[in-house]
Amino acid sequence: MKIADKRAAKFAATSAGYDVVVVGAGVNGAGIAWDASLRGLRVLLIDKGDVGSGTSSWSSKMIHGGLKYLEKYDVSLVRESLREREWLLQAAPHLVRELRFILPFYDRNVHSKAILSLGMVAYDVLSFDKSVRRFELLSRDKMLAREPGLDPEGLTGGAVYSDGQVNYAERLSFEIALAAQRAGATLLTYTRATKVGRIDGRVASLTVRDEIDGKEYTIPTRAIVNAAGPWIDEVWAEDNLGLPRMNGGTKGTHLVVDSFPGAPKDAFYYEAVTDGRPMMVIPWTGRYLIGSTDLRFTGDLDMASATQDEYDYILRETNKIIPGANLTMADVRYSYTGVRPLPYADESSDVSDITRRHDIRHHKDVADGLYTLVGGKLTTFRQVGQDFGDILARRFGSKRKSVTRKLALPGGGDRDLNRLRGRVARFGLADDLVNRLVDQYGSRAIDVATFIVSGEALTRVLDESFNLTVGEVEWAIRYEDAVRLADILARRTVVGLENDLGRAVIEPVADIAAELLGWDDARLADEIARYEHYLTRFIPKTEDAR
Repeated sequence: MKIADKRAAKFAATSAGYDVVVVGAGVNGAGIAWDASLRGLRVLLIDKGDVGSGTSSWSSKMIHGGLKYLEKYDVSLVRESLREREWLLQAAPHLVRELRFILPFYDRNVHSKAILSLGMVAYDVLSFDKSVRRFELLSRDKMLAREPGLDPEGLTGGAVYSDGQVNYAERLSFEIALAAQRAGATLLTYTRATKVGRIDGRVASLTVRDEIDGKEYTIPTRAIVNAAGPWIDEVWAEDNLGLPRMNGGTKGTHLVVDSFPGAPKDAFYYEAVTDGRPMMVIPWTGRYLIGSTDLRFTGDLDMASATQDEYDYILRETNKIIPGANLTMADVRYSYTGVRPLPYADESSDVSDITRRHDIRHHKDVADGLYTLVGGKLTTFRQVGQDFGDILARRFGSKRKSVTRKLALPGGGDRDLNRLRGRVARFGLADDLVNRLVDQYGSRAIDVATFIVSGEALTRVLDESFNLTVGEVEWAIRYEDAVRLADILARRTVVGLENDLGRAVIEPVADIAAELLGWDDARLADEIARYEHYLTRFIPKTEDAR
């Protein structure tokens, strides 16, 4: 069967129906689909875009325990997050790694040295089952010796502690969706939910539209879960269900910069001088993420981007904590903005007071079997899936318990990454490519490398600095459900996260996709135009000044 025909066959097969359709293929939606499938339920996972193409991709790349949640005395959420952090460090060691953080104590801080030190102790106690290193309290002199770039004025000491980092949240999102598929779920991207079918007050079907060709399908289902993140209120825009506003997401912007004078070896987590809000400087793939903001957002969720005020704020605060940095707009390689899926709250309330807990809502008054996930974090997606799985198992009489905590993600089969690198190196690939394949695909790198060397044409390198091969592009299309150019560049090969945003390989990658997916010249031109429009989200408006 041709690759392009597989999608049509998937749509045709939906007529058989499902127990549950999950709308939204970010980390939480994919996690729900994974858990429910393992309970023996028939599951369809859909998204109006690609897997992980929304908020899941645009966080601080942190798998963290929620140190700042201690300020709100939400101890149970911190414990849940720390437990899930530890699971991810074991389940996806190729993607999730320990990262040391520096927390400087200043006499200007909103929180005193005593309170911050107590917070460190509590954080350490709550992560009693951790595999990461313990925290350390450092004197002022030791802090400056460790990170001489820090602003010395008012510095009274600091702490060093560990959290987790996921360099490629895009790859994490896909691995969760892949785990769901391996458990029996069906995945359809670029599939928009449009109408809930009801019989006797219960969910009976879901009408969807294929966003590629515009065809509509009515799919029998006994339950629908809206896990669309900040888009939850937009999902039923074409079917006025009379639901109240549920999303009150805030936007967070990060800037990507190359190394700079005073750049830390470890990450910085500090209080902004201007307003005391938490800020970070995070080492990331040889560069740094600096940010983020926390602002109410009511615009186009699909094109959320940084304003000049956000650029100015982040650069100013970074230059205050690291005076020698002298960062300007000219140093920004690109920025990205995500909208947090938070519950709606009165606009007079402080955004920092909005809970980060997830909330499962059952709209029985509208249709029995219609659910919405409000909230949800990158770190705790597995717990979200388990919570929903418990509800769905009870609903459909499944006796199976959640087993996801005992499982690794698809690329997490070999925790010894050095041994894995040695195995991949035997294929004769360049060292940089070997390292990147292991970092992105984990134990699945063996399969990817096998495919790359299976034909001479597949080993051709398209981007020398990234070592992107033709084989990896074809792999994304053949085996990882990539159907658009942006899927391949931004979320499968992740060459689109490099400083040039993948511009150097747009045309050769598009040509490969066109041949495999049967695109005509018009579709090819449209895909390139769509990707170039997509990139406008990330480019500073003053780019021409660089």
